[in-house]
Amino acid sequence: MDCCCRARRPDLGLALFGRFLGTGLRTNEIVATTFLKCLCCAKRTEEVVKVLLHRMPELGCVPNAISYSIVLKSLCENSMSQQALDLLQMVGKEGGCLRDVVAYNTIIHGFFKEGGIDKACHLFHEMMRQGVVPTVVTYNTVIDALCKAGEMDKAELVFQQMARNGAQPNKVTCNGSKFSSLTDGYCSVGKMDKTFKLLDAMVSVGIEPDAVTYSALLDGYFKNGRIDDGLTLFREMSCKGVKPTTVTYGIILDGLYRAGRTAAAKKMFDQMIKSGITVTVSIYTTPSFPVYKAYFNFFVFPI
Repeated sequence: MDCCCRARRPDLGLALFGRFLGTGLRTNEIVATTFLKCLCCAKRTEEVVKVLLHRMPELGCVPNAISYSIVLKSLCENSMSQQALDLLQMVGKEGGCLRDVVAYNTIIHGFFKEGGIDKACHLFHEMMRQGVVPTVVTYNTVIDALCKAGEMDKAELVFQQMARNGAQPNKVTCNGSKFSSLTDGYCSVGKMDKTFKLLDAMVSVGIEPDAVTYSALLDGYFKNGRIDDGLTLFREMSCKGVKPTTVTYGIILDGLYRAGRTAAAKKMFDQMIKSGITVTVSIYTTPSFPVYKAYFNFFVFPI
């Protein structure tokens, strides 16, 4: 049944479960939990809740934390975070499930994904009132979502709370990588002074800024028209031994071209080539592509 789920054929897993019941074999928690996974994979979300609450006890199986986690995750992935919260609160009152940090993290992330920022923040605070201690994952989820929503003041309060509660920030907390982070968030609203305070805080807890950090800072500088400050930061980056990436150069090139500093952009492009950075499609799909095209026609492929 688990292999069927992994092969994206939950229908076969469900059919196999029917045959299993037909043999008269006794169902245990492992089999029942795998059946729940098949239902979730088949997007039969409402049915899986009924199985969890009613069918499993009828089969002589007591739902455990893993069973509830599977169902909660399925509900949240299908934009049914409120139903997931209702389920969590119900089983919590009945004592049938331990309301742990993993369950709260799942629903908080679900609310943020659905745009329910107030609901997610309320649940975050309710979680702590219930005595459930947030992890770094919890804080990262909340900070990331608040930054994406432009709620930087709230994000900063959560970050400060994180430090007070002894949760160690990591690179996901501080860097603008896959998620919109504090660094990226501050840059997006032009609060560059905040980004450098954050940079100092990172170093103080042993997190060395990397190319992702610097790229986020550079993006903030160029978007806010602080071209010379951005170039100074780029030189500082190189002096500290942090190697620029294609993304880093793309940010600088786009910023220079937008500012009309085409000569500086040409010099930067040449530097990028000499440093061995592979020119990817991202360089040619920036908003300044027409200028790049003109540059290539004139400098690289002269008629």
